[in-house]
Amino acid sequence: MDTCRTADSETGHRIAVFGHANMEVVITVGGFPVTYEPDRTLPPGAIHVGVSGTAWNVGTALWRLGNRVDLCVSHADDPVGAFVTASQPASPRLRIIPAPIGSQPVTAVLLGSSGERLILNDYRTADDWHHDPGHAASIARGADLVVLPLGRANTRLAARAADFGVPVACDVHAIPGPYGDHEVFCQAADLLFMSDERLQVPAADWLEQVMDRWPCTIAILSQGAQGAMMAVRGDSSLHHVPAAHTGPVTSTLGAGDALCAGFLDGHTRGLPPRNALQRATIFAAAKLSHIGGAQGHLTATELDYLDADP
Repeated sequence: MDTCRTADSETGHRIAVFGHANMEVVITVGGFPVTYEPDRTLPPGAIHVGVSGTAWNVGTALWRLGNRVDLCVSHADDPVGAFVTASQPASPRLRIIPAPIGSQPVTAVLLGSSGERLILNDYRTADDWHHDPGHAASIARGADLVVLPLGRANTRLAARAADFGVPVACDVHAIPGPYGDHEVFCQAADLLFMSDERLQVPAADWLEQVMDRWPCTIAILSQGAQGAMMAVRGDSSLHHVPAAHTGPVTSTLGAGDALCAGFLDGHTRGLPPRNALQRATIFAAAKLSHIGGAQGHLTATELDYLDADP
């Protein structure tokens, strides 16, 4: 993996992102459940192969929006790792830093006709693989923000998040409730991102619990087609922003990652939280017309144009 790409110190905010880079195979199916057939010929473009993973999606989205990104992701010296390396964008604002791993992770996705998806992750290595906290601290030195997506690879970093000395954003995905592997990330986060897919309580009640239980200053709950709801510490009101509509929905894959990246970009630019969230919903909506998890990210200019359009 190329380690010679350096960030341009004269452009954007500097953000460090840690996690996995997965080879991604997306197969479009008619719907769920998938009807069994011994073989099937799909239309052209129905199978997409690319690179994904929450860290990759968020990091490359932040780069597309003009930030300087240090993206530290797993890298194996195997054919899948070679594919990931060959897929790297080339830019002075994106520094991709390899974290050695035994085998490169692979993600397979079954994608329904309405954008619904089943994500199957194979990390292809020991369950205890993780980013080294000392190495991560050296990468994050001087950054404006650190992003730690939920995952075993980042658990030790989340447990020592205070060592970074800068704000930390964590995305814990489809959170089921207060208990589980996500707790250390929720405790570490200054900015906390979640989705409501597995929640058993109303969104407003859950966000009140989050702000009572964990120290984050901002908590954002993505709600799919309903938009997103946000709690801001010190503000007694919850803020709901409806989902934006920018085109047809092809895939919801990576939409939550796009919402996270869009908000972080606006937040680091100094936008008020509600404005940053509204801008983020537009960024996420534009991504929905593309299949791959890291496809379809707008540039800052494109996003500002859509955000200004009444």
